[in-house]
Amino acid sequence: IVVLTTDRYATLPMVIKGPGAGAQVTAGGVFADIVRIARTLV
Repeated sequence: IVVLTTDRYATLPMVIKGPGAGAQVTAGGVFADIVRIARTLV
């Protein structure tokens, strides 16, 4: 499970979870996606 707390989601954080993959695998996948998106913005 990954919990994102931002200015937009300050009161109620966005929670991302994936079935069966486990917390570390899901978090790693989400992080990889965030890095990929960030690279397109630079």
